[in-house]
Amino acid sequence: AFIVFLALFGKASAQSFNAGVIAGGTFCQVDGDTYAGFHQLGFTVGAYANLPFGRYLSGQMELKYSLLGAHSSHKEVSEYGYLPYSLRMHYVEIPLMLQGNFGIFTIEAGASIDVLMRATEDVNGDYQVTTRRWSRISATANAGVHFDITKHFGLGARFMYSVAPCRFTGNPGWFYNQYYNKVIQITATYNINSPLK
Repeated sequence: AFIVFLALFGKASAQSFNAGVIAGGTFCQVDGDTYAGFHQLGFTVGAYANLPFGRYLSGQMELKYSLLGAHSSHKEVSEYGYLPYSLRMHYVEIPLMLQGNFGIFTIEAGASIDVLMRATEDVNGDYQVTTRRWSRISATANAGVHFDITKHFGLGARFMYSVAPCRFTGNPGWFYNQYYNKVIQITATYNINSPLK
């Protein structure tokens, strides 16, 4: 899909077509389990292609690898008696974002298709590969902000939440008894071409 995006806009002039790389950290949890808080630390890395539609509007497509999941907190284990728990989910993500550009400041919103490559769970030292328990393909809504530090370097923050469950339990009800990724993402970007803002 990323290659198709590049091909569609490959005829755009070098002055208007931007591309770059993106990398950063993720703070994750899964709504629906018995654990709370953004205690699972992960990362994201990938590339993006950006095409301005006008002075204030642009579209961006990304292709990223991200480590998400959930983790028990010290308080949950020591005070509440929960078993130590760790969930790690390895995703390939394809976000499509619509961006409003205001000088060095950008606001963005969109959605991504997420393909699960591998999932592992560790409950009190019992480590298992549990990929089959989770949805192979899910979808996430994204919203965030981005700041251009220089012509090429920038910093961004994004909130991500599943719009389709990353796991179905088989019980009735759309929100209840389902699992949803909930992520705060902090990234740095390097833009190959100078952005036109």
